[in-house]
Amino acid sequence: MSPTQSLWIVFFSFFSIQCSAAQDPCLQGHFMELDNLLKRSPTYTQDSTPLCDRYITEGWYRARDHVMSTSAPLLGKCGTLYPVWLKDPIPGAGEKQTLTACQIGFNENCASSYNIEVKNCTSFLVYNLKALSSCNAAYCFEHDNDCVNTSVENAQVSFHNVTWTTVVAGILKQYDPYVNLICSFTPVDDDTLLYHINWYVDNSTLIKSQTVDRTSSQNVILSAKDIHNAGKKIGIWILCTVGVKKPEIELPCSSTSSNLFFAGIEILNPTLTIERQGQATLKVRPTIPFAAESIEMNGIQSNSSLSIQLSFRGKDTEQKCKASGGFTDCEIKIPSYKYNERQKYEDPVNWRKDYTMEIFNSDEEDYYLADHHLVLQLKTNRPNGNGAKIFNEAEFSDVNVNVIESQEGWKGKRCSSYIDPHMTTFDGKIYECQAAGCFPGKTYILYRNDDHLQEVQVRHTSCWKYPRCVCAVAARSGQDVFTINFCDQNRYINFPICRDHSMKVIKESDITYKIIRPEEGRQCPENIIFPTGTFAKLKVYKFTSWYINVEVYPTVADFNRTCGLCGLLDDKKTNDFRRKDGSISSSNPPNDFSISWSLDSGDTEDLLSMSQTVYDNLTPLSTYFTKLCTCDDGNTHCSYKKYRECKTDVRGKEYHCILHSSSRKKRDLEYFSTVQHSEPQSDTVTKREARRKRQVISVSEAQDTCYKAFQQSSLYETCLQVVPNFSNESVLNCISDLSMTGEENLTQTHLNIALSQCQAYIVLNSTLEKEQPTLSEIMINLCPNNCSNKGLCSGGNCTCDYGYGGSDCSFDVLAPPTITRISDGGVCDKTEEPCDDITLYGEYFLENMGTTCYLTRKEMTETNITASEESYTVDLEERTLFEGYCRLEYSQTNTWSTTFQFKISNDGTQFSEIYSVYVYQSQCQIFNNDTGSVYFTLQDGYCYINGSCVQRGGLKNNDSCFQCDPDKDIYDWTQDCTTNGTTTASLISTGSSISNKPNGNRRKNTKQDPELSEDAIGLISAMVIITIAIISLTGYLVKAKCMKREEDRVSTLKNQETYDEVDPYLDCDIGARQENVQVNNIFPSMNADYRHSRPPTATSMSIDKPTNDLRSIYDRDHIDKMFNVVSVTDL
Repeated sequence: MSPTQSLWIVFFSFFSIQCSAAQDPCLQGHFMELDNLLKRSPTYTQDSTPLCDRYITEGWYRARDHVMSTSAPLLGKCGTLYPVWLKDPIPGAGEKQTLTACQIGFNENCASSYNIEVKNCTSFLVYNLKALSSCNAAYCFEHDNDCVNTSVENAQVSFHNVTWTTVVAGILKQYDPYVNLICSFTPVDDDTLLYHINWYVDNSTLIKSQTVDRTSSQNVILSAKDIHNAGKKIGIWILCTVGVKKPEIELPCSSTSSNLFFAGIEILNPTLTIERQGQATLKVRPTIPFAAESIEMNGIQSNSSLSIQLSFRGKDTEQKCKASGGFTDCEIKIPSYKYNERQKYEDPVNWRKDYTMEIFNSDEEDYYLADHHLVLQLKTNRPNGNGAKIFNEAEFSDVNVNVIESQEGWKGKRCSSYIDPHMTTFDGKIYECQAAGCFPGKTYILYRNDDHLQEVQVRHTSCWKYPRCVCAVAARSGQDVFTINFCDQNRYINFPICRDHSMKVIKESDITYKIIRPEEGRQCPENIIFPTGTFAKLKVYKFTSWYINVEVYPTVADFNRTCGLCGLLDDKKTNDFRRKDGSISSSNPPNDFSISWSLDSGDTEDLLSMSQTVYDNLTPLSTYFTKLCTCDDGNTHCSYKKYRECKTDVRGKEYHCILHSSSRKKRDLEYFSTVQHSEPQSDTVTKREARRKRQVISVSEAQDTCYKAFQQSSLYETCLQVVPNFSNESVLNCISDLSMTGEENLTQTHLNIALSQCQAYIVLNSTLEKEQPTLSEIMINLCPNNCSNKGLCSGGNCTCDYGYGGSDCSFDVLAPPTITRISDGGVCDKTEEPCDDITLYGEYFLENMGTTCYLTRKEMTETNITASEESYTVDLEERTLFEGYCRLEYSQTNTWSTTFQFKISNDGTQFSEIYSVYVYQSQCQIFNNDTGSVYFTLQDGYCYINGSCVQRGGLKNNDSCFQCDPDKDIYDWTQDCTTNGTTTASLISTGSSISNKPNGNRRKNTKQDPELSEDAIGLISAMVIITIAIISLTGYLVKAKCMKREEDRVSTLKNQETYDEVDPYLDCDIGARQENVQVNNIFPSMNADYRHSRPPTATSMSIDKPTNDLRSIYDRDHIDKMFNVVSVTDL
């Protein structure tokens, strides 16, 4: 063999040895450590989180101090359902073999097998483990030697105590609490053994290990800090495992597991069942106490509470929650105890309490629920303190809410009062309420639900001689009342009282809200939505006067709870004519039934009496209900409304509950009451109607007219065929009215009523809307009265021809609206209300008719002189058919009073009369009207400063140096400060915008009264400060020079035997020279008038001479002495 061949053999032998060593799984770094060894024990029973080796990383593993079980374990042991054990014996030292591992089955010990490599590394074994075929299987390991064949008993996790840390920072003390859990167990009798404890969160995450002996077993603690450091919060499941071992062994052979402990706030009823429009109570209870930091300052301690709030984890859940559920309490508050109350945590009775949240079902008024199941989530806030971090923004498990509907007798029901009036109860009983049943001027209860404190009242008037028509309606919910009153020639549409803010009123004209579309004829429909979802439709129409058609659509909240002319809603017609005393009427027509629901004059229940006393005595909703809170657009909103009210694309204009201030509304009520009682209406109207000539129409002629009109409407015929609950009731009413009144125009009104009913039933019935999409789309986009043939219909809205307007194009809008009066006669008091608009009353104020307000604003001085004048235009805003308003805009200048003059026009060519509005402040100003000349004077004891009333003694920004003193200046602040026992008083200017004062110190009036700018004020102040600084510096220099002269004089006296001259500066003392200072000459340009307090302007400002010219301050002799100047005469 050549030397080269020998070298190659040596090289390859060395390389083979190195490769073999690199592949040896016994070497450190060539194997992985197997986890969860305690749970892999044959004695450990599967828990709620079984071990799963289906996804184990294949490779070599070492199980420290453990070997794979070589005997078959039981099913469900080793922390899994199907344990895997080693069937073959372990190889000898240094050997590696492929062995068979068996998986336990239900009926056999080797239901399936795996081939795995095992190597004996002498001191330990390594296993080349493979991924198992199922997730509920895992490898089983047990301790290899020195096992303690005993275990502890009664292992459990529970709340232990609260410990506190204290931090002192000056006067502040911070006490931070930490909640502690304990793993308790019964130790064995052998005192030489140790106990190894592992803490697991959610059954799988090991967050802490401890080893203790028998005497220290009470120290097995898991603190809030440990939980937070592991990235966990409340709402977790915690368990501890306890194993017994000898001191020299690292880990025990087996362990005993405690029961799972839920650490957090548990939901006691995670599934709720709620009746539609019903409610249920959600209950929660803490399993550990909530503890937040306490802050102590000056011996007083304070802390915070834990808030549990509504949470949305996804958009779908958010929409479901908004659609079907809500909370009556906006949050649940769980309190904590302060440091000085910490002993209360020792007794669980103090903190382990039940907390509740009321949940209502609140959905749309549709007949069928879109979703009977919804999910709610809760989440905590962020309390204060490090120990409370485990409570920060913790999410709760889902709350499942099932909405059931056991009552359907209310669906498809409607109570109505049409025309003169044809009445229909909720259960479909039809009757008439004429001369002997519905008396003019009396108020009747149409609908009432006492359980929910809501009702509708009506009042009638004579129409077409004998018939009765509704001329007034009042809808009430708690202490909210909305009223439309046309009786006695009134034109009132408003909220006379609104305290609960529970009703929603939508006026529909050119746009639509929910199920209602613009209505027929000259009609202005109103939707009144009650908190229960019940709603009333009020449709205003005009023939010789204004009347109202009324419809009430119930919800499940009304079933078996209604009374009044609408009858009892219980799906039975036989008891509909239930009188107020509970008896049943059998009369036809049931006049005794109708009369029983009338209210006598002066009745305290009469909402149409417009009496403030009646309104004040109404029962508020708060005495019966708690507010419903929901989360919309990131904000929590609370109200008594239980119907869905989220952001939608619905069309309609809401009447807001507060249109004016309370005082304005009270004055409007007083005006209305005066008008109401000044015109006894019933006889007058009856006579006027009786004088009208009517063509007599027989019943057969009326039938021909009505049937012909209705049959020509294909939509009506389709509704009869496909819409449940829709009947020919309107045709019968049409025939009755035409034969009685001879008014053929009523035919179209009845047809429109029928189509409106069909429209309502379609929208309420979502199933029908899906089954009949073509009809639904047509009906939903139906235009009122076919736009009166004076416009184009598109999407339910009319685009009117030139000169016409209104929802149905039936109004002539070329001429401006007629104004009958303006609010408060044109006087507005800013002390009581903002005065940001002026309300006009008259007819007619229509949406989108282009009415413009032309206004001129005059800023007046206290002498009734116009300081400035400006004209502008704004759009007239309509509130009702009989009420609109123009916005009032103010300048930035604060003046004595403001006068507005305005007129309105639709086309810029035809104008209304000119009206005036006077704005003042009654707090300090007195209104005067001298034969049409309106002006204001100041009350005694007040100042009027910068546009505000200030009572005598009032301070400027709480500065006691500046106050109101009317005896000195009624238009500016008076400075009055006391310094060093000497009182000085002076008048200063603060830049008031009051331009004229009733004294001789007034400046000349100009067209515009400018204010002193902040820059000018700053410049003047700087000049004064600089002047004072120069004077002070001059005095200091003079004194220093005097002192230097005095030193020189003394020195000279010491060096000279005689001193013949008298030193001119011997008396050089500032105090001795004060009489030479002419203070009045410091500001030579300031005359006497200038120094008085007054508003400075640019024209009154002057240029001062240089302040370093001391000739205006000292006399010439004093200056000569100051600068050692010798006069010629002295020489």
